[in-house]
Amino acid sequence: MAITKQKGDIAEAFIVYLLRQKGFNVLVPWGEDNRYDLVTEKNGVFKRIQVKYATPKDGVVEVRIRSCNNHDVIHYSQKDVDIIAVYAPGKDKVYFVPLKSITNKSLCKLRFKPAKNKQKKLIILASTYESRFDLLER
Repeated sequence: MAITKQKGDIAEAFIVYLLRQKGFNVLVPWGEDNRYDLVTEKNGVFKRIQVKYATPKDGVVEVRIRSCNNHDVIHYSQKDVDIIAVYAPGKDKVYFVPLKSITNKSLCKLRFKPAKNKQKKLIILASTYESRFDLLER
């Protein structure tokens, strides 16, 4: 099994564990050709979730908003995915980022601290989306 597949499995398992603790039903699609990895349901609200394993480096976790294989690069769209769930190993944290809030359609950078140059435009603080299970309920 490829290391990237193992990392993805770890991220999915951890996120499913947290979701079940919070009372969500979790549905897993059959096969590998779906744009989303999981679907959650709680109180009749369904959300399609793409799970990403992303290792923090220098105070930032970079999340690719696309799927790649040997032949294709597919960018996720709102018609396919509602939420990007980012698992950050080492921190054992999950960040639920609505796809509609991501302006760069290739890469999302979640920062753990404000930028040193005080830039705020296009900066996404990880704390904004940390453990935001409420985003899955509306």
